[in-house]
Amino acid sequence: MRVVKFQRISTHSQDIENQTDSIDTQIDRLGWDCVGEYKEIMSGTKSRDTRPQLRQLLKDSKSRLFDFVIVYDLSRLGRSTVDVINTIHELEEVGVHIFVVKESIDTSTSQGKIFSQFITIFSSMERDMIVSRQKESIKRIREKGGKWGKGNLISHEKRDEIVSLVSQGVSYRTISKDLNVSLGSVSYTLKTHSMSPSL
Repeated sequence: MRVVKFQRISTHSQDIENQTDSIDTQIDRLGWDCVGEYKEIMSGTKSRDTRPQLRQLLKDSKSRLFDFVIVYDLSRLGRSTVDVINTIHELEEVGVHIFVVKESIDTSTSQGKIFSQFITIFSSMERDMIVSRQKESIKRIREKGGKWGKGNLISHEKRDEIVSLVSQGVSYRTISKDLNVSLGSVSYTLKTHSMSPSL
């Protein structure tokens, strides 16, 4: 069985040999043929697209240069459950499996496939929770008239007032001045209310 090693550490001070020893022992135990390795030293907070070694691994997998990727633990694959499951799925789609030494996970087995299904469910839950928290935060900020990102959020009451004033023929510039909101906010409010803005 052709296998490649994938190792990531967050800082130069961490000893990558700790991962290497455990991975090498597992490869010997399974009798696999190690045909390559990918090593990177960077923060686990980096997204998949900014990790060149991981991107190279995924690219090589499409050429079927190996059958398995072995890692010390799942956290080496990504900064979040979503990142991890996306990486696993991308590899599985081209027939490459993952072996995780620390958790003894082998995605080529029935147990490993069940595990993949479970973390897919958890990643979906994680996305839903993030979206829910963002919506709640935006709602609270809008109610207080605070900032989200680079601009101010407009309360629902003020949005309704903008729509009402426009329907009465009041100009955008007058609304912007009277309600102390930007022209862009007036325009965006009307677009989201399915109105055709005209200055």
